[in-house]
Formats: sequence, structure tokens, C-alpha cells
Amino acid sequence: MTDGIARLHFMVGEWNIEAFRMGASGDWEPSPLPTSTRIDSVFDGAFLQEDEVKMMLGDQVIRFFIMWSYDKFRQVYRMVASDDTEGLTDILEGDFIEGTDTIVVSNLKTGTAPQDETGNQAFLRLTSTQNDTDRFTDEMHESYDGGQTWVAVYRAVHTRQS
Repeated sequence: MTDGIARLHFMVGEWNIEAFRMGASGDWEPSPLPTSTRIDSVFDGAFLQEDEVKMMLGDQVIRFFIMWSYDKFRQVYRMVASDDTEGLTDILEGDFIEGTDTIVVSNLKTGTAPQDETGNQAFLRLTSTQNDTDRFTDEMHESYDGGQTWVAVYRAVHTRQS
């Protein structure tokens, strides 16, 4: 089995995306954005970079980019995400669930969780699962109680473009 950043190289490529938002009824509802993305291996494979993804946040379109890395000394994966709406950069970190192809990263311990206008922190957790060589699924969860409970808010099924 590969290790370090090489474990994430399954994400490299051009992808069609079937996106979903959690509806008021608790069921996944289709989202019009994003529809595609490209993830590149940069700096001789040391990082993965996803440029300008458009996503629906409520009725608003936001743009963001993502950079993945692996800290070989601390043995932790990091995902940096920045958006054009709030101008925020968030850092999520974590690891693969042992024995699986699922990585889980969150901002619970990074001190970068965004705050709302009243100062409440919005903690984020992303799970990314390699379903097979041509498909992976991301699912984003939010917590407003310091990670005691998580609510699913977004799902993206990536299918490799041919």
C-alpha cells in the first residue's frame, strides 16, 4: 500500500461531479454546481491542487480552491481551502481510517474554523472515499457544538472523465 501524499493521488485527473445538498427533509437534493473539476499533482507530486471550483451555498455561487499536503514528520494530511466570498482560508487535518480508502479531515484542532456574525464557530469535517479507480465521493459535515454532533451538508460524487 502506498503512503503519504501518494495515497491521495487517486484524486488526480479531470472529473465530472454529481453534487448534492442536504434538503430540509433530511434527504440529498441535487445541486446545480459544481459539475466538473480538475485536480493536479504539483511540485513533483508533493501537493494536490484543485483550482477554482464553483459551488452553491444556499442561493449564492461561491468559488474556492483546495490544496492537499502530507506532513511526513507529524504523519498528518492537511487540506487548505480558500473561498472568494468571505476571503477565508481554512485548514483541515486528519488521516485515513485504518484499513480503508477513506480519509477524514476536520478543522476541530487547527484553530481555523470560520465564525458567524455572533462568534459561533462552524467546524467542518470532510470525508473522501475512493470508490474505485474512476470514482470517489466527498461528503462535508458541519458542527456548531465543537464536534459533539455533525450534520451532513454536501456530497459530491466524482467520476473520471474519459
